[in-house]
Amino acid sequence: MENKYNTDRKITLNNGQQIPCIGLGTYQIRKKPEIEKVIKASYKTGYRLFDTASVYGNEKLIGDAINKNKIPRNEIFIITKIHKGDMTYEKAIQSINSSLKKLQSDYIDMVLIHWPEVDKLEDRINVWKALEENVEEKKVRMIGVSNFCKRHLEHILNNCKIKPVVNQIEYNPIYWDEETIKYCEENNIVIQAYCPLAEWNPKLVENDVIKNIAKNKNKSVSQIVLKWLLQKNVIPLPKSVHENYIKENFDLNGFYLTDDEMKNIDSLKTINYKTDLDPHNVP
Repeated sequence: MENKYNTDRKITLNNGQQIPCIGLGTYQIRKKPEIEKVIKASYKTGYRLFDTASVYGNEKLIGDAINKNKIPRNEIFIITKIHKGDMTYEKAIQSINSSLKKLQSDYIDMVLIHWPEVDKLEDRINVWKALEENVEEKKVRMIGVSNFCKRHLEHILNNCKIKPVVNQIEYNPIYWDEETIKYCEENNIVIQAYCPLAEWNPKLVENDVIKNIAKNKNKSVSQIVLKWLLQKNVIPLPKSVHENYIKENFDLNGFYLTDDEMKNIDSLKTINYKTDLDPHNVP
């Protein structure tokens, strides 16, 4: 079972293309020396998926770091996102072109709508049409969403030519949106997990259930949580600026969680502690 959930595995999306099963989050990493160090260390470790967003303010720094470290573009998978302030057709086009320029690439592997909120509901579909056009023009390889609940996804699926391939949402043992996850599974939309470690919240990292499993397996708490996500076929996006943690978060091979251990971690959902904003409040 271990090999099935190794970190060098790729997941096949609903468009037939593949994506690495784990990625590096870059939220709040905005200093040039840090970005260079993080990109170099993570690539050396084995990460091939890098997640950013226009609102993170680090797309150009990531592009610079990729070039400085002479990382072959075809070996990595870059995700960026359209900010909620750019949720019209025209602004979405401008946002994608800006991201291409900052990332210094002819294409972006995946672009997501970062947040479902719009001034007018039709703008959500107009932005999706802009994304579809960029796929057709080969500026973007694939498209998806972030922070979308079931009803937001239904709105897209009822009005699209190209289905979202992923939905990037908060997902960790103390919070996940069961309705949205079930709907994604039914529609072959892969889940990516941001805040996989709940921003190191004590309700998670100091929890005896997790700590005991980690102790029994001689692994860290973060390794147990990330393995739990991998065994659910969810793509975790851990982030760190420390090389030792970057390595630790990728070192998930050679062990697996039993059904009972998975269920025990699942039971922590009753804590229901959400780290980030709640998209359920968005029409």
